Amino acid sequence: MASEIMIMQVDAVTPNTGAGPGTITGHQNGQPCEVKAFSETLQRFEAGRTYEFGWYLGKEYQGHQDMLVSKHHAITELSVGSNGAQKPPEARQEAKQPPRQGNPPKQTSTPQGVMTGSANTRERSITVQALMKSTIESGGSEEDFCRWLSLHDLIVHGTPRE
Repeated sequence: MASEIMIMQVDAVTPNTGAGPGTITGHQNGQPCEVKAFSETLQRFEAGRTYEFGWYLGKEYQGHQDMLVSKHHAITELSVGSNGAQKPPEARQEAKQPPRQGNPPKQTSTPQGVMTGSANTRERSITVQALMKSTIESGGSEEDFCRWLSLHDLIVHGTPRE
């Protein structure tokens, strides 16, 4: 599940229909581009702004393979100067993000709780199964699965990432 980084000037954001992803259309290096994103990620984009974000190729469906915004990379809004040129990286601002809630209480009385801080084994099992399915569908390896599981745990338990 390798991801790439893209800088896109967004022209339009089209909400999703049903459970499917919505569409972000815009330009990358002057070329038209379309990327899909699910609702919580899609809400972080606005037309008329420029963003840097991670993306990956989704699973092929009916002979078409979509590009999707990665939930595992920062979505950063880039400032644009009056002449349309992007300002240097230090002028970047983090895009709108939902407010963080406090860290969940960590269970430490069971081996599972000691290892991961999961509230219970069922929640941990659901997370593991979802990550396994996604990794397998994308042709990922066991190493990819372990990396995504570690990233999940860092995010859920509020450990700072760099």
